[in-house]
Amino acid sequence: MAVKSNRAERLLSLRGNVWWYRQGIPQAVHKVTGGRKFILINLRTSDIAEAKRRRDEIERATSAQFDEIKTGRRLSLALDGWGDSSGVRSAALPPADRGTVTRAALDASEDADERHLIITAAEAEAEAMRPAQRKAFEDAMAGKVEIEHHLETYLTLAELAPKATNERRGIIMMFARWCREKGKTLDRVDRRLAGQYASEFLDGKHHVTQGKHLSALRQYWIYLARRGHVAPPAGEAVNSGWPWNDQAIEKRGKRVERGAQSAEERPFTDDEVKTLITAEYPFKAADAQVMKDVLLTSLLSGMRQAEIVTLWVQEVVEEGGELFFDIQHGKTAVAARKVPVHSALGAMVRKRLAGKGPQEMLFDELAIANNPSDAFGNAIDRWSKKVIQENDIGQMSKWMTHDLGKTAIQFRSFMVAAWTKQTLTGVHHKDWDTFVMWSTSILFGGLSYTAQTYVNGFEHTLTARR
Repeated sequence: MAVKSNRAERLLSLRGNVWWYRQGIPQAVHKVTGGRKFILINLRTSDIAEAKRRRDEIERATSAQFDEIKTGRRLSLALDGWGDSSGVRSAALPPADRGTVTRAALDASEDADERHLIITAAEAEAEAMRPAQRKAFEDAMAGKVEIEHHLETYLTLAELAPKATNERRGIIMMFARWCREKGKTLDRVDRRLAGQYASEFLDGKHHVTQGKHLSALRQYWIYLARRGHVAPPAGEAVNSGWPWNDQAIEKRGKRVERGAQSAEERPFTDDEVKTLITAEYPFKAADAQVMKDVLLTSLLSGMRQAEIVTLWVQEVVEEGGELFFDIQHGKTAVAARKVPVHSALGAMVRKRLAGKGPQEMLFDELAIANNPSDAFGNAIDRWSKKVIQENDIGQMSKWMTHDLGKTAIQFRSFMVAAWTKQTLTGVHHKDWDTFVMWSTSILFGGLSYTAQTYVNGFEHTLTARR
């Protein structure tokens, strides 16, 4: 009988009550692992969400190290909780890192004889290497390394939250891929190249997105400058973030043209909240209960979205007959606090606590998501836009806002835009339930219009006879 695989638990194996990481080692990497074919690491947790987070971290590390071993830039696998049997010390620096150290020693030396000895030793070391290793060593000595060469070391030292780490890695890797397409290495990045990237990729984005990208790149370059991997030009401070400082263009325009105003985020009105609470959830029926429970918890507790959707059972405590959310994590240290559970939430919370272990999620329907907070945020955004109708930017054609267009549709742009929005939403879902609901609404809408037209015509006939 075939066994249905669970992609959400890939590379994970449950042994007893503990999750393990298990990954096959590529054939090209066997030479440095003594023939071992699998990586097996005890994740030391029974919580599936935590196991997935650790799995993703290890998978990124193994993927990067596999590539470095294949290209000769690394001589061994170095993973916490797993040791290879290659006989090569895991502490040994790979060729690219030895080249970086040699380059730093050359830059720091001011004595000609000492520099000559460093160069002679480097040449002898390069001669003993295989071609791929020699190239990695010499490129690193010349500063010709990929943009992401020091990225994982930087992220490890930065000790950011998991979400911030992934976001910063993604932003820097975007620039790294762009540089790779242009044939540029770390030593070739200057203000002109940074400005070119900003013009091509960032100028058209929202100012908040621009700031997020430039901040991530600036912080990475500050680390590179402090470690001597890049050298800012004379007059630029090490902590200036050169060449990414002052790349954002300040917009000083005051005049507002038609259609130029963008929709800003705003809180839901009281009526909109009532609509969301009372309306039927329009998507997967299995998600309806958790969506309404999380929404009510947010409204009646004032907690952050991420705090709510990642609550563990053990973080709901009872003192003197009263329930509290005992928050143990957050954006800052002061986020740790106790939040009283509103009386209207008590029954729901107790029902969700029943039969669950201490480290299971209170809203366990979201446990399968890689990022529960983002999953809920996307769902509530789709839900609100489906149920709450408003004229969104770009929803109406230009002719609808023109004087002639307004006359032609008799100022019914809101109705036309709503029909367009809901129709396109239904087409996007591509399922039978949506088709039936859409077809039925058109059928009864057409029948109602026909009946109304007939009644109006009948009234006109009676009036004429009189």
